Amino acid sequence: MRQVLHIFKKDVRHLWFEIAVAMTVVAAFTFTGARRALWLVDPATNRIAAWTLVMILLPLAWWTLIARVIHDEVLPGDSQFWITRPYSWRSLVGAKALFILAFISLPMLLADGVIVRAYGFPLEGELSGLLWSQVLLAIVFVLPIAALSALTTGFVQLIFAILTPCVIALGVAIVAPELVLGGFLGGSDWVKTYYVFLLISVAASGILVWQYSMRRTAAARSLAVAAGILAVLGMTLIPWSAAFRIQSWLSKRRVDQSLVRVDFDSGSRWLTRAVIEGDDRVRVELPVNITGLPAGMIAKPEGFSVHLQAPDGAMWQADQLPLRIASKMGHKFSLEATVDGAFYRRVKDEPLKVRGSLYMTLLGNRRTVRVPFGDRFVHVPRVGVCSASGGANRQSYFLICSSAFRFPPVLVSYRFIESAKEAVQDVWSSSEPRRAISYSPFPAELGISPVSQDFTFSTVPLPLSEAMVDTVEPLAHIRRNLEIDNLRLGDFEVRPAPVSP
Repeated sequence: MRQVLHIFKKDVRHLWFEIAVAMTVVAAFTFTGARRALWLVDPATNRIAAWTLVMILLPLAWWTLIARVIHDEVLPGDSQFWITRPYSWRSLVGAKALFILAFISLPMLLADGVIVRAYGFPLEGELSGLLWSQVLLAIVFVLPIAALSALTTGFVQLIFAILTPCVIALGVAIVAPELVLGGFLGGSDWVKTYYVFLLISVAASGILVWQYSMRRTAAARSLAVAAGILAVLGMTLIPWSAAFRIQSWLSKRRVDQSLVRVDFDSGSRWLTRAVIEGDDRVRVELPVNITGLPAGMIAKPEGFSVHLQAPDGAMWQADQLPLRIASKMGHKFSLEATVDGAFYRRVKDEPLKVRGSLYMTLLGNRRTVRVPFGDRFVHVPRVGVCSASGGANRQSYFLICSSAFRFPPVLVSYRFIESAKEAVQDVWSSSEPRRAISYSPFPAELGISPVSQDFTFSTVPLPLSEAMVDTVEPLAHIRRNLEIDNLRLGDFEVRPAPVSP
C-alpha cells in the first residue's frame, strides 16, 4: 500500500495542471447542470451553449487525464527508465486505479449527486441509479481509453488507435448501412448494449492486467482487435427474438399465456390488404385481435415472425419488428409483412396457410397524476418530477418532466385540462407515448448528464387549469402463435393509383 501511495503522489505532482483542468470542467458541469433545473421557471438559467460545450469537454478532459497518467509509465517496449525501479505491477495498477477513482469517478459521483438534488430528487431514493451510472461511465469512458493507453507509447499512437476503428465503422456505415441501422431491438435493445458493456469490461480489464503483469503488447493488441470484432458481430447478429426471450425471463408479473389468444380479426376482414409496391414487393397487412388478456392489461406489439405457405409447399417467411405500430397499444392491430413480388404472383389466388408468432408486452398499473400550473415541482411515480406553467397572457402552456439517471421505465403521455364549473374537459392530449421505452432492469442508462427531460406544450387559446401525466407500466413479455387458414391474398389486392403525366 505504501508503494501505491508513493506512485499516486508522484502522479499528482506531475499532472497537477491536467487535474486542475479536469476539476474545472467538472465544476462547470455541476454548476450548469444544477442551474438547468430552474430553466422553466427562470429562462435566464438555461445556459444551453455552456451546457453543450461542457458536455463535449468533460469526456475529453477525462481521456486526456487517463492517457497522461498511464503514459507516465509507458508499457510497450523494454527500454523505459521506470522498469529499472523496484515497482510491483500490482502497486502500479493500484496507483493508476486510485488516481482515476480520485480525479474522475469520485468528482462525477459528487457532481451527479448535486445536480440530481437540484432537480428535487431525494438522494436516498436515487442511490442505486447514482452508483450504477458511475459503473457505466467507467465501463464506456474509462476502461477503453485506459486499455488503449496501455497498448500505446504516447498520444500519437493513441489517437490513431482511436481513429482506426472509427474510420472502419464509418466505412461500414457507408457501404452497408443496414448493419448499423438494421439491428434495433425496440425496448429490448439494452440486451445488445449490455453484451457490449460486458465485452468491454472483460477485454479492457484483461488487457490492463496482461500488460501490467507481463507487458506482452502484441498479444494484448490482438485481444483488443478480437474484442472489437466480437462486439460488432454481437451488435449485428443478435436476433431480436433472442433479446425478447431474455426480456421475458425478467417479466415483473407471470401471466398464464395459455389464456391469451391471437386470432385473425374476421370482424375487420376488410382491413386485410395486399398492397403492390415498387421494387417488385408486396406489403401484406393482416388485422389481428388479442383476447384473454388479464384484467386491467393492454398489449403492445414488439415484433412478429410469419410465414405464408401455399398448397404446393411454396413458402415465404418474414421476420421483423413492426416499427410502424410499435407505439400502438390495445387489443386490435394490423401486422405488416413484405412479400417478394414473384412469390405473391405465384400464390395470390391460392388458399394460403399463415403461421406466425406475435411478440408483445403487456402493460398495466395505469396511473394519472395532476400537475397544477405554477412553480411547484410534483413527484410523479415511476417518472420523476414534473412542473407546469402558463405562458404570457395564458396563451401557451408548458409541461416538463425530469427523470434521474434513465428515461422513465414506463410509457408516458400528457394532457392539458380545461376546468369548468360543470365538468373537466380534456382539450389537448398526447395519446401516443412520448418516446420509445427501454425495458432495461437496471437503475441507470449510459449518459453523462444524470437527468433526462421531456418537454411538451400547448397553444390552445383557452384558460387551462392543470396538466396531467398518464403512465402505464410494462408487466410481462410474452409470445403467442397466430394461425390463419385459407387466406387468398388476391382478394385483397390494392394497386397504387396511376400517376398522371
